[in-house]
Amino acid sequence: MMIGLWLLFFALLGGTFLETTALLNGEKRVIDKCLESYGGLTSDSGQRLQSYTEWSEHYEEIPCFTRCYLNEMFNFENDGFNESKIVALFGKATYEACKPKLEMSNGQRGSCEHAYSGFHCIVSLENDPFILIANMPNITDTAKSAMKECLLEIDQAEWKRISEFSQFPVQEPIPCYTRCFINKLQLFNERNRRWRLEDMRRELAVPLPNANVRGCHRLRARNPCLTVYHQFTCYVMAK
Repeated sequence: MMIGLWLLFFALLGGTFLETTALLNGEKRVIDKCLESYGGLTSDSGQRLQSYTEWSEHYEEIPCFTRCYLNEMFNFENDGFNESKIVALFGKATYEACKPKLEMSNGQRGSCEHAYSGFHCIVSLENDPFILIANMPNITDTAKSAMKECLLEIDQAEWKRISEFSQFPVQEPIPCYTRCFINKLQLFNERNRRWRLEDMRRELAVPLPNANVRGCHRLRARNPCLTVYHQFTCYVMAK
């Protein structure tokens, strides 16, 4: 079901973990109420909610459902979207990208259009690769630009895999992506195979100070791209 998505928004509006857990029992009741005019929560309506992020940004497939849900759970009609909490949870880049939809004019504030337009924008951008990069903490704007440039050099179909890097898989999710932005930042000398660790700390905030990285530069793989990826991952994970 869509519980994960809606509880995420509860966190956005300031709910605690215990409060969020407590909502599980009331979640179905609220969704059922907001779907009452459409026959309640059925397998069909459940599937439609599951594909919420795929709905058109201009058309809410279940009219006024989002406003009903947010009003039932969070008094959205009076409180609207809280800027500081959106930034804290989703990042400044997401807020700025969705700002026109989150801060509608007084005539539209609290309306069905406002609730759907703002919330749909937020959740639709959650996995946008350029937003993910823009929201990365502790790295320089130069590093973010290099990462974005490298994305533009690869097939767009691969972009969605950018989030997989956070899991540190053995195989690089987007082949040669790490080597691309590392080369743009000139953090690795391919001739003498040495890393510029101080520059890397300044640009990417890794490795951590005093981290044990003695074995990272010795890692080898079957091709140069994978070698750079494995060594860089070692520096990122070193403690």
